[in-house]
Amino acid sequence: MDIFVFHIKQRRLYYLIKGAFGINRKNTINLMQALSNPLYRHSFKFGALVGGVLILTSLMFYFRGVPVSINPQITSINYFLIMTGVYFGLRIYRNDFLNGIITYGRALGAGVLIMGIAGAFYAIYMYILVKYFDASILQEFVGIMEKSFVEAQYSEDQVELLMTFYEKITPGVFAFAQWFSKLAAGFFFSLILAFFFSRNYGTMRNNLNDKNQK
Repeated sequence: MDIFVFHIKQRRLYYLIKGAFGINRKNTINLMQALSNPLYRHSFKFGALVGGVLILTSLMFYFRGVPVSINPQITSINYFLIMTGVYFGLRIYRNDFLNGIITYGRALGAGVLIMGIAGAFYAIYMYILVKYFDASILQEFVGIMEKSFVEAQYSEDQVELLMTFYEKITPGVFAFAQWFSKLAAGFFFSLILAFFFSRNYGTMRNNLNDKNQK
């Protein structure tokens, strides 16, 4: 009986995700076609890996009873994981798919794409967690924001006005904010790392041209 109930819940969760993200046969075919591109395929695999690590880190803190909505310690760890993920993602993409040569624009685009996908996985996890398992996470977030406004010495009217906005935040909006924050962090680190990975692009391209001419 328990196994039957588990399968029902599992199937229900599948259809919830399917309905929320518009998954159908046509979208699945388009996804498979996109994954035939080396950049998209690599970004999806590495983005899923980074997203999974971010999710596991969040769950570790969550099961310890530590706030996961806003937490400086988790934020610092996430920044390190994002930077590391972008670094190895770009390094593997450059070396395995581009013969060790990559332009700044391509490196920047690959880094942002990796973190966009990683952030999407994390956002889906956070949406499911807040929407169906623990709504107190969103309440905790609102409480922390209110406390921060008070400590920043906002006037009572300003705090009340801001809290009117924050109290209307839905799990979907909260999940989108989580995705955007991961994407923004990925963009920032990609701006820096793309420079280091592409700084020898001109020299290496000239060397290759010289060899081809010979």
